[in-house]
Amino acid sequence: MRTYFLLVFLFIGFLINAQNNNGKITILKSEHLTWLPSASGVEYVEESIFIIGDDTPYLFELDNAFNKTNKYLLSKNDSTVNGRIPKAIKADFESMSLYKEGEEILFLVLSSGSKEITRDTIHLFSISKQEKVASKNIRPLYENIRKAAKMSPADEINIEALAIGKQKLFMLQRGNNDLNLIITFDLSEFMKYITNSSNKIPQPEVFSFKLPRMENTLAGFSGACMLPSQNGLLFTASLEATSNAYDDGEILGSYIGQIKFDEFEKSNLNATLVTQNGKAIKTKLEGITVKSETRKSLHLLCVSDNDDGTSWIYEIEYLK
Repeated sequence: MRTYFLLVFLFIGFLINAQNNNGKITILKSEHLTWLPSASGVEYVEESIFIIGDDTPYLFELDNAFNKTNKYLLSKNDSTVNGRIPKAIKADFESMSLYKEGEEILFLVLSSGSKEITRDTIHLFSISKQEKVASKNIRPLYENIRKAAKMSPADEINIEALAIGKQKLFMLQRGNNDLNLIITFDLSEFMKYITNSSNKIPQPEVFSFKLPRMENTLAGFSGACMLPSQNGLLFTASLEATSNAYDDGEILGSYIGQIKFDEFEKSNLNATLVTQNGKAIKTKLEGITVKSETRKSLHLLCVSDNDDGTSWIYEIEYLK
């Protein structure tokens, strides 16, 4: 009889876990970061977690227990109200990616491009020097993207994710009108351009992707990083009921997925809705990075912005 009840208990536990991870995703840990506004990008380097937010001028550094250990000023605009820069003047830092130059570790931090002057800047930040080593207004590059993607005058640039591979740099455009794009650049040409070693604007190559819909709302790219194998991208895509790149809307949930580079031309991807107890978690995942890897799974860090001036961080197991 004791064995029977033990088997029943284990079976129930299996069902609960199956509901939580949707066969692919398991949330291992989460924490509400009430002091960090509007998280939009995350990287993990040498036991430290680095996070940016779209309406904060700072790059935050956290330890593995999610405690703030440092912060670094990225933007000269530090006119905050309750810790947040007002929407009309914020730099809108929506994406960040790790970049290595020899032994030096740097971050590229990118504004979304959704508004001229205030939202079209890229910064290169050195961890060892703890300061910016380059900054540039890249509106001409955004206009090149617009031309290459054949955007209409009504379409908005809204770059929400950034990833750097060995030879290519990838930007992900969040589409509010079914315009989810991945834009690739030659990495060497891009870095020369933003550090002013060359005046030549790097030429983009554009790929279009169809993302899932739920409740008549189209998911949009919101975060990305390289797969450890370097053969593709991991991405987040969030469901937000809004028709433009400026206004917030109701948050319905988020997906985590991957795209292999050899599938770019076919526009193939897979995406899994993040659920718990069989229901979509109504959070807007905006950044993703790989913390560690096993043969069968990736241990991820994801951050979310729920548009209330605070953020969440999640540790997630993602089955390969």
